[in-house]
Amino acid sequence: MANENYYDSLSDMGRIKESLMSLFCDTEDITHLIMPEKDDDNFSWEQNWYGGTFDKNIYGDTETKTLSGHCFDIPYTEGAVSDGKCALFIETHLIKAPNQRIKNVGVDVYIVCHKDFIRLSEEDTQYYNSIGIYGNRVDCAVQAINSAINDSTAMNAVKKKYSIGDLIFTDENPVSQFMPDGAYCGKCLSYSYHAFYQRKNNVKQVTV
Repeated sequence: MANENYYDSLSDMGRIKESLMSLFCDTEDITHLIMPEKDDDNFSWEQNWYGGTFDKNIYGDTETKTLSGHCFDIPYTEGAVSDGKCALFIETHLIKAPNQRIKNVGVDVYIVCHKDFIRLSEEDTQYYNSIGIYGNRVDCAVQAINSAINDSTAMNAVKKKYSIGDLIFTDENPVSQFMPDGAYCGKCLSYSYHAFYQRKNNVKQVTV
């Protein structure tokens, strides 16, 4: 099958998830809440953050290890958050496409923690209080994530790259409770942005 380049008008909905996952990975105040330490010191921080199956030479032997990860691009929580841990889940959805030039996209960020991991240590509580962030682990993660998304320095490059507007809270239920089951609890931050369809030269255009 011959290769054919496409530009699909929905591509930003997948790429914005990748950008947010990377932004959160690079924000220490977020990762310290979600993944205070690596699950396996034999693998990089990024490998522990995103998860996956990796081959690693350990003391002369190649071992295959599966890391569960802590940040995902789909809100499928079953089996993703092990006992005593936290994770983030990001999803997008098309809210409205009033014409062929603009669309309104929703972005949901789910924070899920095991009930035994909700309470922060006294040291962590003091640190986050000192930077203006308060509450339990989920509450603090909500504030740290929202601050990162509203950081113009971090987000300007993303907005320019994908020709999207500001990520702003949705009018209804911008922060809601999320309870996947009795052992886990969390919250969902709901944002939206407007995007203008881009024209790409020498590629096949696909629009909604």
